[in-house]
Amino acid sequence: MSAEIARRDASSFDAIRRTRADGSEYWLARDLCKLVEYETWRNFAAAVDRAKIAAKNSGADVSREFVQVGQLVDVGNLGKQEREDFELSRFAAYLTVMNGDPRKPAIASAQAYFAIRTHQAERIERAVDVIELSTRRLQLIQAARGLIDEGHLETKARLVLARGLGEAPELDEATTPLYAQTFLEEKGLSRQRIKAVSGPFGKRVKAAYILEHGVEPKQYPLETANGQVRPVNAYTESDRALMEDIWTRYYSAGESA
Repeated sequence: MSAEIARRDASSFDAIRRTRADGSEYWLARDLCKLVEYETWRNFAAAVDRAKIAAKNSGADVSREFVQVGQLVDVGNLGKQEREDFELSRFAAYLTVMNGDPRKPAIASAQAYFAIRTHQAERIERAVDVIELSTRRLQLIQAARGLIDEGHLETKARLVLARGLGEAPELDEATTPLYAQTFLEEKGLSRQRIKAVSGPFGKRVKAAYILEHGVEPKQYPLETANGQVRPVNAYTESDRALMEDIWTRYYSAGESA
């Protein structure tokens, strides 16, 4: 398929795309039926039915993805009658054309269009998730001002912003956060092994830190994967040598055995 044909086909599918008041997009199944050159609604409806089954098997809410609607049409002497139609989400339209007649060139064009649209939407959704997570973390950092070392908070904020922007942060080693759990993950330990080792490892690192600096490490709140917040010791990359020493003395031989 040439680039010119691809652009023309994309324009055709965009032309029949509709938008609800809430901004959500959909395609009417009968509009799509004509565009992919089905001669009868009955045959295209069979593709919709197969798509529903695929959606159900994937765990999707079929009634939400395939919204059944009725349209009143004039059928001559019989007056107006209601005919079946569906408001298809992007996902539903994609499944429908994937279950269409593969011999039709128009179906191949539709499959390419909705595959690209789905990929683009997924990229946008991932970006939104990153932005929302970064916003929550920045709010948490702001709430911790006055409780945690300002330099440490600034570094953490720089990390969060850089990740949200998809950039590599430029950070000072002395202020770049280093979590004991992150250190253990870098050693290739399984989640179960980290759970067993992290407690004793953390206590030994803390004791070594106090011995070296004469004070306890500061603490700050850490947001865990399940959304909970717990206080952790605020180590930095400048403490990596200390962690390496504890690892070498107490754990490396056993983990490599």
